[in-house]
Amino acid sequence: MTDQDVGLEEYRHLYQEIGRNSQISQNVFLGNVAVTAGLIGYGLDSGLGPIFLAPFAIIVPSLFLLASQLESTTRIAAYIVVYFEDRMPALQWETRWLAIRQTPGLLPSKRKYALSLSGLYGLVSAVCLLLALAHWDHGAWPYLLVASPIVVLLVEGISLIIRAFSLTLVEDYVDSWRRLREQQGDALGAA
Repeated sequence: MTDQDVGLEEYRHLYQEIGRNSQISQNVFLGNVAVTAGLIGYGLDSGLGPIFLAPFAIIVPSLFLLASQLESTTRIAAYIVVYFEDRMPALQWETRWLAIRQTPGLLPSKRKYALSLSGLYGLVSAVCLLLALAHWDHGAWPYLLVASPIVVLLVEGISLIIRAFSLTLVEDYVDSWRRLREQQGDALGAA
């Protein structure tokens, strides 16, 4: 097996990893939808305020998992730009996508997916928090003591998702991979 064959195998493996990250993200999202819908339905049926807070047991960890998967995809894409596309003109998807994102006016919305995903999680979370408040029978202070940390974690999770899609993060990873390649004097990446 030649060095180029090994490189192409790594390239294929990296794109498979991106595909797995995407599949994990979709499965997490669908699981969130199913569990949250079921718990909201149960909460409406029972009229118990705390039930509406139960979805956060899956929503909050899912936000952090999604952010991790999305950042992993960004890191892999930047690696592909530096170690493959910089030296192989036929392989330019990630490089061209980065160029489109860097060029003002080429995209109608730079973070369309990140904002819609974050917005959906934010909306579902707001609905759950409002339903919990509307059905809360334990006084305002206990509600605030329970809801406040949830809101803090939601804001952090949503901001991590938005960060994972940021152009700055992609550029930082590309720069980091290029500096590493220069430091190591990588023969495959130094074409």
